[in-house]
Amino acid sequence: MRALRRLSVDPAWEAFNFNFLEREAATAGAVRAALLTPPAMAPTRLVVARDPAELLSTRGAKRGGAASGDDASGDEEPDEDVDSGPAEEPDEGLLGSPPRAASPTEAAKLWWALLSEVPADARLVLVISQELPATNALLKAAGQAKSGVEVIRCLEATPRTAEAWVRKLTTELGGSIDSDAAQTLVLRSGWDLTILAREIEKLLTYVGASSTGGTARIVARDVLEVATPCAETSVFDMVDHLGSRRPLPAILGLRRLIEQGEPPLRLMAMVVRQVRLVFLTREMLEAGAGVRDIEERLKLPTWVVRNYLSQARNFTRPQLVRMMRSLARLDIDIKTGRQDAGSALEFFLLHQCS
Repeated sequence: MRALRRLSVDPAWEAFNFNFLEREAATAGAVRAALLTPPAMAPTRLVVARDPAELLSTRGAKRGGAASGDDASGDEEPDEDVDSGPAEEPDEGLLGSPPRAASPTEAAKLWWALLSEVPADARLVLVISQELPATNALLKAAGQAKSGVEVIRCLEATPRTAEAWVRKLTTELGGSIDSDAAQTLVLRSGWDLTILAREIEKLLTYVGASSTGGTARIVARDVLEVATPCAETSVFDMVDHLGSRRPLPAILGLRRLIEQGEPPLRLMAMVVRQVRLVFLTREMLEAGAGVRDIEERLKLPTWVVRNYLSQARNFTRPQLVRMMRSLARLDIDIKTGRQDAGSALEFFLLHQCS
C-alpha cells in the first residue's frame, strides 16, 4: 500500500487524492463517488478498494461477479444488458429508511459498469485476498477496462512468503538482512506484514545508528535484541516451558500477554493450535516421516518445523493426548461460563507442569 501511494500520489496532497475503502465500506456506489471526485492540485486520484464485501461475501448467486461461497462460483459474466448502462442503484425504503442491500446479480452489474467508466484522471486498484479463478467476472471486467484499473491478488501471508517479503522490503528501504535474521524475525514477530514492516523500520534505525556508514545490515542478534515478540511466539514459549516443567515462566508469560491486551479466548485458541501441531509432529515423527514430509503436511517452512520437532521430543504421546483432552474440557467450561478464560489457562499450565 505504501508503494502504491508513493508511486501514484504526491505526499503533500495525499489527504485529498487518496481513498481507501475495504469490505462493507467498499460498495460500488462509494467507489464510484470517490473516482468521480476530481483530484486536487494533482493530475490523478488513487482509489483502493480492498475485498468488496458485496462481491466476495455474498452467497446464493446464480450469476454474478466475485461472489464466493458453496453455491456461487462467481465465474459467469453479468447479464448482457449490463453494457447498456450502469445498473440502477438500490431503491431507498419508505420514509427514508436505509436502502436495501444490492443482490449478488445487482452488485455484479454495478461493478461491471464501474470498471468500464473509470475517469482518465483516476486510478482504481482492487486488492483481493481471496483466490479467484481466471474466469471470474470481476477479473475479466478489470482486464477489459480501457485503463486506470489494476487488480492485485493479496493472499494471506505464510511464514515462507513473509520471509521473502521481509528480505525484499528491507532491500527497498536501503538495508540488508541475513537469511537467519529474516527467519528469526518472522518466527519472533509473526507473519502479519503490517507488523513486520514496522519491525523492519525499527531494526534499520537501530542498526543504522550503530553502524559506521555503508548499508545498514540486520543480523539475527539485532532481531533478538530489538524486535517485539508476537503473541504466537509467546505461546510457543509457554508450551516450551510446559515441556520443560517450568510453571513460573509459563504463567508469567501468560499474565504478560493478558496485561498487553491479548484476549484470553484468543490465547486459548493459540495454545490449542500449538499443542495440536506438536501432537501432529510427534505422530508423524513416530511414523517415520522426515522433516520434508512434516513440512509438506503442516505447510510450514523447514526452520519452523524444526522448532516443532524439538518441542515434540519434550512430550510423550499420552501427555499430548491428556493436554488436548484438558483443553477440550476447558473450552467447554469457558464457553458455558463455568470458568474465566484467564484463570482456566493458568490452572491448565499449573496442572500440566505438575
